[in-house]
Amino acid sequence: MSDPDPVLDGPWDYGAFTLTCSTDPRPDLTDQLWPLYLETFGPLATRAAARHVLTREEFAAELEDERVWRYLAVDADGAPAGLTTLTNDLATMPWISPDFFAFHFPDEWSRGAVFYAGISLVRPDFRRHGVYPAMMKGLGERVAAARGVVAFDVCEFNDEGYGLPRATDRLLNRVAPFQVRAVDVQRYYVAQHLGEAAGRVGDGEERGA
Repeated sequence: MSDPDPVLDGPWDYGAFTLTCSTDPRPDLTDQLWPLYLETFGPLATRAAARHVLTREEFAAELEDERVWRYLAVDADGAPAGLTTLTNDLATMPWISPDFFAFHFPDEWSRGAVFYAGISLVRPDFRRHGVYPAMMKGLGERVAAARGVVAFDVCEFNDEGYGLPRATDRLLNRVAPFQVRAVDVQRYYVAQHLGEAAGRVGDGEERGA
C-alpha cells in the first residue's frame, strides 16, 4: 500500500472536522455509518424505480475494498461526520457498464483516469459545517491531478428536487475547470391495465394473427 500523499490524501483540518482520504479497509465504520446511510438513502427505495439502496453487506464491502478511496470527515471526538467514496476501478460498481466509459473516454480510460463517485453522506448536525463541499474539493483535486473524468449517477428525485448535479458542478469548478453534463438517461415505463373496456378487442375483430 502506497504512502499517503499529503496533497491528495490529507489530513485537512477544517476546524469543526478533519478530513482524510485513504484506501485502507475500514470495517469498523460499518456499524457507525450504517444508520446514517439508511437515513440518507433509505427514502429512495420508494422514490426511485432503480435500486439505489445498498444492502448492509454491499455497504460494508465498499468500506473495506482497497480499490475505493474513502474521504472521511471526523469530528473533534473522532466520530464520523461524513463520507464520500471514489474509485477508478469501475468493476467495483456492478450497476454500471465499464465498457460505456471506456468507449466514450478512451484517453482517460487508458490512463486509469475514469473515476466513479459512489456514496456521499453527511451527519445531520454537520450539514452546515461545509463537510460535503470539503469532500467534493478533495475528490475534485484527485480527478484534476489525473486530468480525468468523474462519473456519478442521481435519480430524478435528487436531480429535480435537490439539484445535485448543479451543486456538484458548482463545487467541482471551485477546484478546477470541469464540465458537468448528462451522458445517458434510462426511463422506467409501466403499462397499467385500465379495466375491461380498455382491453377489449374491437367489434368484429378476432383474436390472433
